[in-house]
This record gives sequence, C-alpha cells and structure tokens, in this order.
Amino acid sequence: MIDRPKISVEEFNSRKILLQNLMGKYSIDVLFVYGDDRAVFGANHTRWLTNYAPHFEPILTGIPSKGDIHSATGAESETFYQNTAKIGQIHVVNEFNMPEEEYPYTKPVSFKSYLDSLISEVGKGNLKIALIGKASFPYWLVELITGFKFEVVDSDKFELDYRLLRAGKSEAEIAVLSYGMQIAEAGLEAGINALKVGVTEREVAAEIEYVMRKLGSEGSGIDTIVGFGKANTFPILTRTTSNKLSAGDLALLTIAPRYEGYHGVIGRPIAMGEQPKEIKHAIEAAIKASNASEQMLKVGAIGRDIAKAGLDVLRAEGLIELCRYSGIHSIGTSEFEPPILTSTSDFVLPNNSFISIDVPLFMSSWGGFRVETAFLVRSNGITRLCSNPLKYIEI
Repeated sequence: MIDRPKISVEEFNSRKILLQNLMGKYSIDVLFVYGDDRAVFGANHTRWLTNYAPHFEPILTGIPSKGDIHSATGAESETFYQNTAKIGQIHVVNEFNMPEEEYPYTKPVSFKSYLDSLISEVGKGNLKIALIGKASFPYWLVELITGFKFEVVDSDKFELDYRLLRAGKSEAEIAVLSYGMQIAEAGLEAGINALKVGVTEREVAAEIEYVMRKLGSEGSGIDTIVGFGKANTFPILTRTTSNKLSAGDLALLTIAPRYEGYHGVIGRPIAMGEQPKEIKHAIEAAIKASNASEQMLKVGAIGRDIAKAGLDVLRAEGLIELCRYSGIHSIGTSEFEPPILTSTSDFVLPNNSFISIDVPLFMSSWGGFRVETAFLVRSNGITRLCSNPLKYIEI
C-alpha cells in the first residue's frame, strides 16, 4: 500500500493555537466561519481548521480565544462530523435542521445553547466577535448571530493577517499539495491519451477522473473542464457535454483534483492537428507570459510585479484584451485561494507559498484556453510542480 501524505491531528491543533494567538492580537473573543458544500469555496475555512468538509447541511464553526472549537450543524451531519473532523465539538442546532424532518436519534439544542458553549470556553459574556468570509454567510445566519448583541469587530485587518498565516504552507501541507499536483498531472496525461477524433468531452473527463480517483483524489475542486472547438472553449468556464472531438479542434483540459482537502491544478490547450497561425501564436504567447511571471517568483516578491511580467508579454503580443481575469493566486483548501496577485496587488510572497500561474485567453473569435501551472516558492528556490513540458502540444 502506498503511504500517501496526510495532515495530522497535531497540525490541526497547532493551527487552532496560531489562530487563537492572532485573535488575541485583535482582541477577538470568538471568530466565526461558515462552511457548505459548494465545490470551490464552501469548505475552505472549515477544512483548514478541523478537516471537516460539509456535505448536504451547512456548518457554522466558532473558534474561541481559548479552549475548544465548537460547530453548529444539522442532525444528519452529527456523526459525519464525528467521523471526519480531526478536532472540535459538534452541536446539532435546531436552526440548522430541516423543519419538516424528525430526528429521534439526537437531541437538538437552541442556537443560544450553542453560543453558551463558546461563552463558557472564553469565560465571559460580553463577547467581541468577528466573521471571516462574511460574504459567504447566508443572510439569516448573520442576522441570527448579530441578534445576540455581541460587539462585532471590524475584521478587515485581521483577515489580511489570517490570509498571510495560511499563505505560507507547513511541511505537511507542502507534501499534500505536491502529491495533489502529481494526481493532476496524471489526470492530464490520461486526458491527452484519451483525445481521439469522435470521443466526447464526457468520455475524456471520465478517463481523467478515473485515474485521479485511483491515485487518491477525493473529487475535484472545480469540475473537470474538457472543452472541444470554438463554442465550448470560448467561455471562461464550461461543463463537459456530449460534444464530440473533431479533427482540427482546439481541446482545453483544466484539471483540479482535491486530495486531503487540498487542490492540485493544471490547465493545457491541446491542438488536434495543425491550427491557424493566430491560435498557435496565442498559445505560444501564453506560455511565454507564464514563463515571465515564473521568473519573478521568489520569497519577498510583490504580487503586482509577478502579474505585470506576464501581462507585459501579452501586451507586447497584442493579446491583452483576451486576458479575462487575474489568474495568479495561492492554492490551498480552495483551488482559487487568496491572495489573488493582481496588477495592483501589494501582497508579499512568504516562504513556502504555493502559487498557480494561470494565463487565461478567452472569448476570442476562435475560442479560448488557459495555460495553468503550479509552483512552490521557498527561500532555497522555486519548484515547478509539473514535469509535463510547458510547450505547444499538437496531436
């Protein structure tokens, strides 16, 4: 049996302590994060904090300034949490249950009772609280929390420090992420091997996902993207269809397996036979832009400088108008994890950063594609986490 890397219970406990120390700096008594089963961002905070990935029912996780983490969810998730979360206590709370359902095997409590557990950990009643990722909280839950008249602390500066805390990965995270990149690359190889005239997008995606599951993937951070031809490569995002591959098509593969909660990522355009000059030029320019941004990667580099290097190439090649979003970002328990390194970003790369350089050229008269590759940025050098050459690929 292959000994695959994992995140230990001890690491989750150390994360809690680091976060509690940061809360002390900002005089926050209880920090709340929300989680649900949205594929890209839903489990971002809860997976990092406790290893819990919500499924079906959402979860509210409260981190007190001292003591144990307490989470509130619905009845059907109680034993699921106990079976998968590494740390923390779970509370079945009435407000999270299906109102039409009966649950004779558990005893739900009120939201106030759940809050009392957090108050007991802190040891005082007049709490200063903060909500991280507030935009993802449902309105009813924000109203419920703030209805208890806690003092809500402005969390903008805290959230920046929280991002920095997570941007520098631990050795265990590096091992897990690196293995996730190996899974992604195996998926890419399987996808390229499956590209034959007449095959459907869904059939290619099935080959990709089969290989990745065999290697330990638990699913995908974003649905596997397989697009053929102008119509299905034109949009930034697409889902696989029964569209068949034709000779002369441009095929787009974007692969983001999730392993132990962390994301691998790789994206490549594949030419099915000789392409028009404008498509080949665009692919080669995107690779050149990726290489330019890669040259700027180092501990202490500023986000805008990394982004500018690639954008300058696209401007020089006359393709800047096809660059539809800021594609350079951190990778972790979401595939598109802050910080996002834009043309105005002042974020300074810490040691042990995992960075995805994604060069997106879309919505062209001929379709579109992305060239995406991940890198580990350490004080002793940069590692490109893909042995697949970053080059124009034609079958």
